[in-house]
Amino acid sequence: MSYKPGQEPVDFASRFLENRGAVLEINPSGFEALLPETLAELLETGDHIQVAGGSTADGKALYSIGFGSPLLEKMVSAACSKIPLLSCGLEFEYLKSQGFEKLIREHLNFNGSVGKIESSAIIKTDYLFMTCRYVAQSDEQKQGLLRLVFNHETGALIPGMEDMLSNVVRHFNKPPKPVLNDAMLEKIMEGIKKESETILGQVMFSFKESMTRRFRRDVGNLEEYYDALKKEMEKSLERPGQSDDLIRDRKEKIALIPEELTRKKDDLFKKYSIRVNIEPCAAMFIKTPAVRILYRAMIGRKKNLSLTYNPVTKAIDPLVCQGCGTSITSIYFCSHLHLLCHECNTKCPVC
Repeated sequence: MSYKPGQEPVDFASRFLENRGAVLEINPSGFEALLPETLAELLETGDHIQVAGGSTADGKALYSIGFGSPLLEKMVSAACSKIPLLSCGLEFEYLKSQGFEKLIREHLNFNGSVGKIESSAIIKTDYLFMTCRYVAQSDEQKQGLLRLVFNHETGALIPGMEDMLSNVVRHFNKPPKPVLNDAMLEKIMEGIKKESETILGQVMFSFKESMTRRFRRDVGNLEEYYDALKKEMEKSLERPGQSDDLIRDRKEKIALIPEELTRKKDDLFKKYSIRVNIEPCAAMFIKTPAVRILYRAMIGRKKNLSLTYNPVTKAIDPLVCQGCGTSITSIYFCSHLHLLCHECNTKCPVC
């Protein structure tokens, strides 16, 4: 459900309740509502309620829907508990029908193998456009939004597709169900977190540089301080008339300086380390025509692969490593012909 600026909270409340299956009767002060049992339990109310905008009046058992009222807060919390989901279809006047061999060579590298196209066909396929909120925390905090598109079938991240959608004819419709269940969302978020360093590389570069400079500056100041402290304490040992106990005590303190310096450096490292949290905040389901390509790779043996020509990016979609789930354009094969990234190729996790 959507909310337009300028609408009153009572308008939001009425649409929220209707969207959840309640039956409403509008009156001058607000409305009465008959709630399904599950909705009444969610809001912790009876199944028949009277709702008024602003504060309650005349001692009647009305529920207030003013800003900050408990019932409105519960509705807002419930409305935000699920990711908003849109659905759209893409239209193309022309779909590429040849020249895929060149595209495959340009966008995919099958290491240690040769291959050829067996067949191609126009299909309907699905993509998932995710908008995520990221928060990077260190001594400072940086936050922003990520826009990412995934091949719904394979889970592969499609670089650049989010910026190209505005150039395509789109028509919006009601999302089919189920499209985005909890298991699928969890899998996608795991993939995003695995690839977060790559995805956030450019966004985070200046932030990382700033934290690194400050870390080095503070470590330098710390080393300078403890070096001066050590020299001062060593010089103090040269003073005449000191007792053996005092000298022994100062030598013990001098010996502990390296350990204390190391501990302080560790504290600074933790202070300037960057912790990134990524959460989904919106999703759009995209259905589009595409071209499915049956590709036969030969690595001593034959391996049939299903490739997708993406008409939005005008490229071949990346594949997915069967070992770690990351999106790959440089593909390796183990002895059992599993598709692997460079890191997993050293020891196939699947085998």
